[in-house]
Amino acid sequence: MDEDIFREIEHTGDVGIEIEADSSAELFRRAAVAIARLMVDTAGVRALERRDLAIPPADDLDLMHDMLSDLLRTFVVDGFIWSAAAVEEAGAGLNVRLFGESFDPVRHEFHQEIKAVTYHELTVRNENGRWFARVIFDV
Repeated sequence: MDEDIFREIEHTGDVGIEIEADSSAELFRRAAVAIARLMVDTAGVRALERRDLAIPPADDLDLMHDMLSDLLRTFVVDGFIWSAAAVEEAGAGLNVRLFGESFDPVRHEFHQEIKAVTYHELTVRNENGRWFARVIFDV
């Protein structure tokens, strides 16, 4: 279902993604799934638990940065990895629901460490009703 929700792009010393979607909420949902897939092979991640995150109101650029930073923190600090996400707009903020489980290095294949979500080349835009984003991660 979510096979081609993002494209990984080459970026010197870092990793980046480009995403397209028909709505803002779908763009953010795809970004949430993409960061998980960059860090872990999510094929074996079971949706045993739900985690809810509230991203405070901001412009689209800061919303993307803040949401992805909170998701990174959820993985690094809480040890929670997700295989699916749902995103709803909440005024100028976001409500994010993650479906996954505790990361288990025996069962889950770790791909790469992401140190931070950067503002370098960060783009979120709407062109004629189609949403686009570009994000560079510090690895």
